Amino acid sequence: MAVKLRKRALASGKISLYLDAYNGEERTYEFLRLYLYKRPKDELEKQHNKDVLQTAEHLRAKRELQLSVQRNGLTPVLKTKINFLAYFQTFIDTYPKKDGRMFKGALRYLKEFAQADYLSTRALTESFCFNFKTFLDGHANLNGETPHDYFARFKKVLRQAVRDKLLETSPALDVTNKRSDKSLQKDVLTTDELQLLARTSCPNPEVKRAFLFACNTGLRLCDVNTLRWTNIQRGMLRLQQQKTRQIVWVNLNATAQKLLGPAGRSEDPVFALPSHTSVLSALRLWSEQAGLGKKVTFHVARHSFATNLLIHQTDLKTVSSLLGHTSLAHTQKYVRVVEALKQTAVNRLPELDVMLH
Repeated sequence: MAVKLRKRALASGKISLYLDAYNGEERTYEFLRLYLYKRPKDELEKQHNKDVLQTAEHLRAKRELQLSVQRNGLTPVLKTKINFLAYFQTFIDTYPKKDGRMFKGALRYLKEFAQADYLSTRALTESFCFNFKTFLDGHANLNGETPHDYFARFKKVLRQAVRDKLLETSPALDVTNKRSDKSLQKDVLTTDELQLLARTSCPNPEVKRAFLFACNTGLRLCDVNTLRWTNIQRGMLRLQQQKTRQIVWVNLNATAQKLLGPAGRSEDPVFALPSHTSVLSALRLWSEQAGLGKKVTFHVARHSFATNLLIHQTDLKTVSSLLGHTSLAHTQKYVRVVEALKQTAVNRLPELDVMLH
C-alpha cells in the first residue's frame, strides 16, 4: 500500500502534480491542482516550486495515512512517527475559512515552543499542551486575546487529528482555555485616549482613518478591508461579517460619517489599506507618537467600541447586535470589563487621612 507523488507535463509549459494511490487491489489518481514551473526563470518561481512541492508532500503523507486507516480500521502503528508539525501545515494548506492567518500564527509559536522542526504525536501529552498554553500566555510578543485564540486553533487541529485517526483522543481536552478579562481591559481605549490619537498624526493617514472608523463601528480589520460604498446607505452601514457571516446594521455617528469623506463608486473599497504588516507598523508608530503606552490593533478598536458603548449606558442586547454576536454570552465579557474599569477608577481616588471626631 503506497501513495506516490507524480508529475505530468502540460501543454502550457507547467507541470501538474497528482497522487498515485495503490491499496493492493486497485489504483486511483488524485489531481491536486498544484502546478510547478518547468523551467523557473527567477528566484520567485524557484521558491514557488519549493513551496508547492512541500504542500504536495504533506498531502501525500496525509492520504497515505488515511488509506492505512481505511484498510485496517485501526489507528496505524505509524502514527507515532508522523510529524505533527507537518500535519499542522497540511491542515493550514487545505483550510478554506477566513481565519487561516490565526492557524499560521499558532503553528509559528508551536514551533518556537517545541524548538524543533519535528514533533511526534507521542510527544503530544496533556502536560505538553498545558505548558504550551502557559508559554503563549506569558509570551512577550502576545497580548490581549491572541494567546487564547492561538491555543483554540491548536486544539482545533488536535480534534481534526483525532478524526483523521492520527490520535486516539485530544491531549488538550482537559486543558482550559479561558479568555482573560484582564488582558481585554488592557486592550480598551477610553474616549480620552481616542481623542488623543485623533489629534496625533499617523505615518499612514488611511490607516488612521480606518482605525478610528472601526472604533466608531466595531468592524474587524477583515471587514474594513472588504467594505464597499454599496454597504453604506443613508447614514447606515450594512455588512455581512467575514468571520461569522452574520449581517450587521450600524448607525453611523457624526464622527464615522466625517471619517468616510466623499463617497466613491458603489463597488469601490471605502479604505485602501496596505498589507497587514504595514498596518500594524503604522499603528505602533502612531501609538508611540501619541505617547499612549498601549499596543494598538484593530482588535483594540472593536473592543473599545463595545466597552465605550456599555460605559455610556447602551443596553447589552443592542451592543451584541451591533457587534454581530451570535449569543449574548460573547458580549457579556465586556460588562465585566466595564465593572473592572469602574473599580479601577474608584481605587485611583486618593486615600484621605480622616479624623472621625
